[in-house]
Amino acid sequence: MAQFNLHLNGDTTNEQGKFEFQNVFEFPDFIEMRPLLRSAVRSVAREAFDQPVLPVKVERMTTQLEEQLERETRKYARQEGVYDNQKGERNQLVRLFTHVLQIISKSPEITEEIEDIIYAVNQTRMSLINLPNLEGEGELYDSDRDQELIPGTYYSFVTEQLVKPYLIDPQGAMVPDNVTKEGRQLVLRMTTYAYRDWDAYLVHEYDEQHNVKNERGLSDADLYDQLEDVELKYADNIYSEVLADTYQAFEKVLVPAFLPKFEILSTDLTPVINANPGVKIRLTALIQEAFKLDEQGKAHIMDDQLAQIKNKYQFYRENFL
Repeated sequence: MAQFNLHLNGDTTNEQGKFEFQNVFEFPDFIEMRPLLRSAVRSVAREAFDQPVLPVKVERMTTQLEEQLERETRKYARQEGVYDNQKGERNQLVRLFTHVLQIISKSPEITEEIEDIIYAVNQTRMSLINLPNLEGEGELYDSDRDQELIPGTYYSFVTEQLVKPYLIDPQGAMVPDNVTKEGRQLVLRMTTYAYRDWDAYLVHEYDEQHNVKNERGLSDADLYDQLEDVELKYADNIYSEVLADTYQAFEKVLVPAFLPKFEILSTDLTPVINANPGVKIRLTALIQEAFKLDEQGKAHIMDDQLAQIKNKYQFYRENFL
């Protein structure tokens, strides 16, 4: 079994002897490298759990780690240096790349493709290690702030359809300058839903309900009011079901007819849609049905959810107070 030499000194200077950041995500053949990188990152994610967990949790952490790798690396490449307050973050990023290298180098057979990604990842790792010091204070990574919809992926495609009624120029793209305030709020919600841990979200709701039920001195009327407020607050959990069901419907259309597999957070649908206009029509129809779009294209999946909650507590008030 081959082992990568982690003490190999990658050259991070150009012909003029000036520091030049080499970024694996910008290598010409990175598209071919990405599956190998993602597989290694998935192994890192799996090792982060001290006991077996559901595959979806591993996949979610894989996506988070891969996103963090790319965003932090691109930040340091833009800066071409590291600020003093960023050194801890930079060192952690180096350790993450080192771990990825260790996993890739354990492959039983070192093919040309594996050699290429080992070289590219190590050049990036060495670039991070050799970053020049910068004066002042730099920005630190914030996963919540930095989250965004990845163009072409499932969540981005769905959001593009849902935001159409809120475009200033109906023929324009889904960019901030072309989306109304209400539309930008919709995009923000969809971005939140894309990365939300729905199991944890449900636990938060149960905790709040438990706290209300155990609060002393509440009248029945106050109890119903507060429980209703909690349910209304978490009513958007309906999106968890609708997004999951719609994803499965997409998968039936796409796999295996157009794609070997369809990953919810990473598969780029753009090539398939561009090459097969009929596919876009079918997927758009699935969104229209699942999200209950009206004639203007606005979604109404929350309508029944909110009405059911309000009707339930109105029934309680009328019959138990």
